[in-house]
Amino acid sequence: MPADAIGAAASAPAVSRGEAATKSRDQLGSMDFMKLLVTQLRHQDPLNPMDDREFMSQLAQYSSLEQITEQTRWSKMTYGLGLVGQEVTYSRPDSTLQTAVAKAVRMVDGEPRLSVGDTEIRLDQVLSATKVGATV
Repeated sequence: MPADAIGAAASAPAVSRGEAATKSRDQLGSMDFMKLLVTQLRHQDPLNPMDDREFMSQLAQYSSLEQITEQTRWSKMTYGLGLVGQEVTYSRPDSTLQTAVAKAVRMVDGEPRLSVGDTEIRLDQVLSATKVGATV
């Protein structure tokens, strides 16, 4: 990629912190990739255009990234659904442990949240899960 294409991509309007906070990480990464690719095409040398194999390779990488992202999202959702009806022990923001039965799972900004007791938690807060009524 020509150096001027990188400079043009770097000078593209930046996303404000507020905008970045409201977008999920995978959307921001995908948009950045597409902006860079479009900038690269826009600023290529007409006498020495981008190799079509390189272009197809970059599109294939983008497609793979999208598929992996979607697969990861579904894997997390499946894990969360598996916890519904189980007694989960999780870490609270104040670092104390809480145990409650998981009632539901829903997506919030592309990430699954587990409803336990009267609160929602992220899946990475779960430390253990057992069947309700099971003895350890």
